[in-house]
Amino acid sequence: MPIRTTGASQYYYRNWDCDDALASVLLLHGFGEHTGHYHRFAAALGHAGFDVWGIDHVGHGMSGGTPGHFESVDQLVEHARDLARLIRERHPARPLVIVGHSLGGITGASLALSLKPAAAGVVLTGAPFEGLPEIEEGLELIMSKDASYLDALEHDPLKFDTAPAEANLWQAISQQTEALNKGLAQLDIPVLLINGEHDVFAPPALAQRWGRLIPHAHVVEIAGGYHDIPNDTEHRQVVGHVISAINRWIGDHGRNAAPYTCC
Repeated sequence: MPIRTTGASQYYYRNWDCDDALASVLLLHGFGEHTGHYHRFAAALGHAGFDVWGIDHVGHGMSGGTPGHFESVDQLVEHARDLARLIRERHPARPLVIVGHSLGGITGASLALSLKPAAAGVVLTGAPFEGLPEIEEGLELIMSKDASYLDALEHDPLKFDTAPAEANLWQAISQQTEALNKGLAQLDIPVLLINGEHDVFAPPALAQRWGRLIPHAHVVEIAGGYHDIPNDTEHRQVVGHVISAINRWIGDHGRNAAPYTCC
């Protein structure tokens, strides 16, 4: 298995390659997930001409550790920066785009603030920039309504009970809020924010508020969508927005890419 070590910790990564890729995508998954839940998403990006690389965060998937636990968002950023370095060593001429969901979105945004050279753009889906929001008592916490994704979660041999790690998750995200608020206001690359209409952890109003803060941000709300929007019923629409954005960002080179069609 492709395990890389940075400092005192290690992480597992996946690469979905494609012929003559137009850009490389660094994919960062959400809390309680791992890269194995993103085969469909990565396949669509590959079909559009993008090489995809993804990390299993510490405490998730094949990376090992205490389930759901990681030291800090900075630790996850260190791993993402290390993989970005590997991608650029392998493919120095390709633009690099960051795509992060939820916890991966917070990680991806933090990475974008320090990555040199800068990424061509950043996609953040369901990013809970301000930590755990107030949630109405008795509200059903629906993450996705996509049957395939829910089945994969239910029968995943790497799944774990997320409850014991949730306090650590929200504390780690809240510790990043101030730095992201200051840093993203100065970010000079394009950012696409995608949120589901019914996302209780990162509602569209949050994305709109942060979208006004970020100089080159574009905000998309997915009607009927929930938190795990890349793996929700409207996943084709979501990845279509991602593909269109990347093609815009990489310019004329990207405009020669084949139009997106779902498998």
